[in-house]
Amino acid sequence: MAYIGTEPKDVRSFGRAKFDYTATQGQTAFTGADDDGKTLGFTDGQIEVFVNGILMDDSDFSTSNGNTVTLASAANLNDIISIVAMQTDIPNSDYVPISGGTFTGAVTASNGLTVDDSAATPLTVDRATNDGAIIDVQKDGTSVGSIGTYGGDMTVGTGDTRVRFIDSLDCVVPVSDAVGTSRDAAVDLGYSSIRYKDLYLSGGVYLGGTGASNHLDDYEEGTWSPIITDLSGNGATMTVSNGKYVKVGSLVTAHFSCTISSKGSMTGNYAMIRTLPFTHAGSNAGSGMINRYANLSTGFSSLGMELGGGVASYGWFTGMSGTNGTADGYLSVSQINSNFFVQGTVVYTIV
Repeated sequence: MAYIGTEPKDVRSFGRAKFDYTATQGQTAFTGADDDGKTLGFTDGQIEVFVNGILMDDSDFSTSNGNTVTLASAANLNDIISIVAMQTDIPNSDYVPISGGTFTGAVTASNGLTVDDSAATPLTVDRATNDGAIIDVQKDGTSVGSIGTYGGDMTVGTGDTRVRFIDSLDCVVPVSDAVGTSRDAAVDLGYSSIRYKDLYLSGGVYLGGTGASNHLDDYEEGTWSPIITDLSGNGATMTVSNGKYVKVGSLVTAHFSCTISSKGSMTGNYAMIRTLPFTHAGSNAGSGMINRYANLSTGFSSLGMELGGGVASYGWFTGMSGTNGTADGYLSVSQINSNFFVQGTVVYTIV
């Protein structure tokens, strides 16, 4: 049936209901079930009546008993009579206010939900009284994770792989459920083929245990400039002064290569290397191995290095003649020539 004007829309969800009847020839009263099986009901004075899409004046119809509409002029065969009833009896509690309001039951949004606000907290989700999940994240109706609360802290995760943010301890710990059950020494950070890139720490790492001896607080690589001197600090003229070091925790491994062109004002019974990259911990802090050397005035079967004495940034050269352990001693300034060359490694602990 064609309409003159706009066809009335079924707007039941907006507090109105529409009932459509196909008239018989000469029909005037319309009541009961409409063409869709909906039973007519309304409040007198709160309806609109359309005949073939044309809005009737209130004088063109009458109502009775809240369930019958009677036309002043009989309808023709197949006329469409549309009655739009205003549902003024809907309780206020069934409406969602424009601003504010509270839902007391479950709310389902089938086409997504967007919260867009410039307020400091656009969305607040509150779990009352007890601990547990606050937000359940699902895929095809099956839970894949949740955000929960335990003891005033937030938990996030899936299955038994979750974390708890403990505000009072300033830490994040692994837990096995939404209520914060601890899961010690069971969760990895990353995977063999799914790795994180860099880790930036201002403190240290506990490896293999939680005691002070398991605490690794530093790793460092760098260069240093070794200088050959006597005990008083008089230095040789250096033509080569190369050094590299690696520091892991309190252990330093320092490599060096030195060549001098003049002993300068060096004198005395001790030739040594000065300006180690870190001061050592004393006479038992470590030792050095000399793997290459040349241009000594005295023949030695090997050279070494001792850490000790009262200067914690020095290393004393030592020499051994033959295989007799009693024939070793400190390398004196007179035993090196003005073109002395030495290369080696010293390993030691720091204070």
